[in-house]
Amino acid sequence: MSLKIACIVVLMLGWLVPPVFGADEKKTLNIVSTNYPPFYSDSYRRNGAVGYIVATAFGRRGYHVSHKFYPFTRATLLVKTGKADGIVGLWYRKEREEWAEYSQPIVPLNIVLYKRKDRDISYEQLSDLQGLRIGIGRGYANPAPFTQAKLFTEESSSDELNMKKLFLGRVDLVLIGRELARYIIRTGPDDYADAFEEVGVPLSTEVFHFGASKQIPGYQNLIKEFNLGLESMRQDGTLDKVLKEYKITSNIGLTPLSVSAN
Repeated sequence: MSLKIACIVVLMLGWLVPPVFGADEKKTLNIVSTNYPPFYSDSYRRNGAVGYIVATAFGRRGYHVSHKFYPFTRATLLVKTGKADGIVGLWYRKEREEWAEYSQPIVPLNIVLYKRKDRDISYEQLSDLQGLRIGIGRGYANPAPFTQAKLFTEESSSDELNMKKLFLGRVDLVLIGRELARYIIRTGPDDYADAFEEVGVPLSTEVFHFGASKQIPGYQNLIKEFNLGLESMRQDGTLDKVLKEYKITSNIGLTPLSVSAN
């Protein structure tokens, strides 16, 4: 065989044979989410509790996670089109099963209504709130009783903006996760400190999941791997340790109007 032909054969073999990765090299997953502190946020160390839990669970199964943050509608579009491998913090809704495979539950949260303290607003039934302007997150999955009440809602691109509009009197109520509302009040302007309060009982208990894009190959196996990593964190106490570190409870202990479950 001539030297020229040998070189051609070597080049062809290089094209055909996949690269060999080192045993310690991890597969990279590109995942997305919106900012939802204190559960996950790009302003938090290690991306917050749920962000860190997701990265750790995958890390235990040999994956490296690249986590980027977008408005919720943009994040879901990336998952729906397979441009992201998955999304952090997805709440379960039947229609979302068309584009996302759900993991086991990570941690729950309560969805509540907030108002200004100086507003005389109360209700026994959600229908009592007819005529009020209620701020909601664009693209969010709202509690079923709230949606069924057909109240007047106004969408915003972020929960922070909704709370600002509430403070300025541009909306009468805001539908929001309890822990997120408390975070916004705690870290917002000083005027927020004694300006807001909850109205009524929680409207639902939602649960954070990791959602894998059904547009990527092997999405079912990806969820299997995540669940194994998450379960190992439960078994060895790491999950509880992380939640305590970020002051997040995994046992809400309240009876909401409805419960969303996987």
